[in-house]
Amino acid sequence: MELRQLEYFMVLSEELHFTRAAQRLHISQPTLSQQIKVLEQTVGALLFNRIGKKITLSKAGEILYSQCQQIFSTLEQTKIQLQALDHFDHEQLRIGAYPGAIYDLISLSVLHYIEQFPTAPAKVLAHERVTTLLENDEVDIAFSYHEDNRINGSYVEIPLYDESFVFVAHRSHPFIQKEVLAWKDIVDEPLTLFPETHHSRILLNQTLAEQGLEYYPIFETENTHAMLHFLEQRLGSTVMLRSLYSHLRNPYIEARPIDSDILKEVVLIIPKKEKPPYAVKEYLPMFERFLGTKGIVAKDHMSLLLLSNDSFSL
Repeated sequence: MELRQLEYFMVLSEELHFTRAAQRLHISQPTLSQQIKVLEQTVGALLFNRIGKKITLSKAGEILYSQCQQIFSTLEQTKIQLQALDHFDHEQLRIGAYPGAIYDLISLSVLHYIEQFPTAPAKVLAHERVTTLLENDEVDIAFSYHEDNRINGSYVEIPLYDESFVFVAHRSHPFIQKEVLAWKDIVDEPLTLFPETHHSRILLNQTLAEQGLEYYPIFETENTHAMLHFLEQRLGSTVMLRSLYSHLRNPYIEARPIDSDILKEVVLIIPKKEKPPYAVKEYLPMFERFLGTKGIVAKDHMSLLLLSNDSFSL
């Protein structure tokens, strides 16, 4: 059975007239008749009922027609994907992210993307108002906190996960023996924290101000390695965002949740384009798997799945 014969069969099934079908296929009528007979011999069944000059699909023909529709649809989708793959190496993955923990997490996920597609360019831009990057066409998608963006009708916002603070210390610290901690206990601890200008520190200050609490860290640094060394030496403890802690690998350090409401919801912001870029479709399933390795379950799995589907458009 040849693909060409199936193409002839499909056209004849639609025209139900040998002359018109042959003209549409740009072949002679005897050639079309011969190829249909060969196809019928191959499948071992008559595909058309012939009543004088009139023809109709037989039961076998109806089955083959239905199957051919699926075959040619699959072939067309494959062709589209291969064409997209042909220019994929030159298509840049462009992502915007809110500075701080979100930016760090997204940057790590993009490293995994580059490992799988070494020749595909990618960039991650940090901005406090990521919609500005989208409006200026500097990025294709963006990650931020729900409250920090005014989303207009040009964008879709997909919830990803809830961000919160955790208490982090050496595994021998007494607080690590507890399941949940209170803010009022933590503020009296010798803390190492990011500087006042760091975005996670700004969020921490806002959170404690709402609690009516004050605190005085003994060591401030931008360097997470220095911070971990501080904890390893049991000089004190720290408070950081859960997503930041999720990609710290240290057997001597553990974290515990703090009894407060969810801090912020992290969202994916994507323009309402006809179809997301091919690079984005490849990245999103990989990003969701990356979140899973960090113990984070995406809140809207179905939307991420649909966005990565070639037949889906916003």
